[in-house]
Amino acid sequence: MNSRRVLSLFWVCICCVAETRCWHDLDNSEYDCWPLHKPNQSNMITCGGLEMAWVVRPPETVKSGEVFSVTYSVTVRDHFYRWAVENHIFTHSSIVNAEAAQWFCEQHDCPDNWKDANEENCCIHHANIHSCPLGYMVRHFLLAFMFMMLISESICGPWIPDDGKIFTHTISTSGKMTQTNWTAKVVLIHAGLTSLIAHIRVGLMQVALEAKSAVQPAIVCGDGVCEEEELCSTCPADCGECPMTPTTKLAISLPLSLLCFCFILTAFWMRYQKQKLLWDESWIIDFATIKQDQEARVTMGSITSVLVENSNSNTSCVTALSSYTGQAGNRKTLFTCTGIYDGQTVAIKKIQAKTFSLSKTIRQEVKQVRELDHPNLCKFIGGCVEAPNVAIVTEYCPKGSLNDVLLNEEIPLNWGFRFSFATDIARGMSYLHQHRICHGRLKSLNCVVDDRWVCKITDYGLRTYRRDDGAKTLSTYQRRLVEVYLAPEFSNSYMEPTLAGDVFSYSIILLEIATRSDPVPVSHTDWLMVLLDHDHHACT
Repeated sequence: MNSRRVLSLFWVCICCVAETRCWHDLDNSEYDCWPLHKPNQSNMITCGGLEMAWVVRPPETVKSGEVFSVTYSVTVRDHFYRWAVENHIFTHSSIVNAEAAQWFCEQHDCPDNWKDANEENCCIHHANIHSCPLGYMVRHFLLAFMFMMLISESICGPWIPDDGKIFTHTISTSGKMTQTNWTAKVVLIHAGLTSLIAHIRVGLMQVALEAKSAVQPAIVCGDGVCEEEELCSTCPADCGECPMTPTTKLAISLPLSLLCFCFILTAFWMRYQKQKLLWDESWIIDFATIKQDQEARVTMGSITSVLVENSNSNTSCVTALSSYTGQAGNRKTLFTCTGIYDGQTVAIKKIQAKTFSLSKTIRQEVKQVRELDHPNLCKFIGGCVEAPNVAIVTEYCPKGSLNDVLLNEEIPLNWGFRFSFATDIARGMSYLHQHRICHGRLKSLNCVVDDRWVCKITDYGLRTYRRDDGAKTLSTYQRRLVEVYLAPEFSNSYMEPTLAGDVFSYSIILLEIATRSDPVPVSHTDWLMVLLDHDHHACT
């Protein structure tokens, strides 16, 4: 029973003491008064008519380290000075009545330096703001006298010393009672609930006006935490980059869309042009529109000229052979059919085909050669596609083939001319190879010379178009002439033309240019067979 009474008494005492913590709640005011010396939470005194109030209260929430201002008022009622004299609040010897006390507080000037102000020379000789982080106060006093000490000492009152860590004071000021409003700048550091008191000293008493603020952690850009007050525009390091505004998206997407649209449109246009060129038939020539021109085949000192002179005679080959035997070095082996088309002389390459079908493959081949344009290529003009007059029409070069020029001893060729021919052929072949075309039939007979002595390559491309051209039976000489230009790997099997094969053929032509002779020996009988073959396959 005794133990129960002791325990009950203990809790009553705790509750009674705990009630004293809210020292300003008895009259619903926010301020209280204490004696100047040895104040504590239990020795409050009456204020005698002195009143304090917040004019600009501390904010309810504030960021740690944020500077804010507070303003509080200090006023007195008429009876305050009489009460102050009766209770010996003023220690100055001249203050013996209420009038003297009023003059001292309202008329007497305080020292310029607030540090020199005291109860003898200044009415309000101390005024500042105290701050007490309540969470730190609990931990601080818990180390002192356990629970009871916590209750009795955890109030933020004027007795709390300024230790610079837990409890801080603002810079003090001093002044007259007539100043009324007092302003101070405050910075709170510790996060949590903080008690602030506006503290003044008047004579031998002191007054404290209290308010509380919740201190939130400071916003630190770069700590990896996006606080509520942080924005992507102010702290992208924590909150990330801001999403683009609709205006920015439009400003970026519109030009990109236009660019993509133009690119797609250009691609479609180019594809359309290619398809248009593929199915374009403007290159097809009616064989009947080509005017056969026998005079166009006359070239200097060659068997072609002999054939022209005897074109209506059945003995043309014999006459030509006589010309050949009489002029051993002045012969020509390329029998070029010529004609007049669209007002210009053209070369006609007849294809010995009984039937001919204009397939897509042939169209692609024609499109490919039509796109070629080089000064060392004999230009493709058109083609005839109706059997039996299937033909390829190209640019005409009046000097004849390179073989004709080299074997004609009446034409003086110095090494400058020879190197020029070799260079022209190399440039033309390089252009073909750049466009992924392998000649496959390169020889001196397929290199022609125009009237400006420029060597041009002919008989290139159109492999499917001219497929039946090689179907005729070749003589022994013609077979040897074809084989000499073929690389060894092409001798025993049919292979697609290659770049290396063209290089081999070019080397044989270089040998012809250097020696001005046929790549293979030729007899009178071989030459007669060539003439007979030409007479059998006349252009007309």
